[in-house]
Amino acid sequence: MDAPTPLTMPPAPVAPPPILRPAVQGDAKFLYDLWDAEARANSFTGGPPTFESHVAWLKAVLTDPRVHLFVATERRRAVGSVRLDLEADGREATVSVLVAKGERRRGLGAAILRGLETEGRSLGIVHLRAEIFERNTGSRTAFANAGYRIEDLSDSVVTMGKEVARDA
Repeated sequence: MDAPTPLTMPPAPVAPPPILRPAVQGDAKFLYDLWDAEARANSFTGGPPTFESHVAWLKAVLTDPRVHLFVATERRRAVGSVRLDLEADGREATVSVLVAKGERRRGLGAAILRGLETEGRSLGIVHLRAEIFERNTGSRTAFANAGYRIEDLSDSVVTMGKEVARDA
């Protein structure tokens, strides 16, 4: 299989990153609503969960020390979420990002990912990674615009990664 072609979209305006705050159980409805048809089509988890199963999943995630889930806000309004799943050594993490339907295609995904680097550094993470379906050009563009580079391509899945710079 050929490597995906580089994305040559004009850079999105660099806005200040949205504020990331830890998710709480009260975010269940907002987080559930992020999983619209477009998000599910680009997800590795498949079909839509029931709201009850989503609430149970969120409860488990919020008590799992290896998972850090954040809600991204702009002007006190929730606009997306981002999750870090820590690897066993705690120095690497897999990133998942979701942007609310009405907020997509304006550079917000890349802004959330740039903001996530501060959280990653505070947790001692040195390498962030994402696995993205090759067909998901929107997500690939967001990660590329946030400085992630292609590390691997297999079975129509692109792995993109970024070293997290240490504060000086």
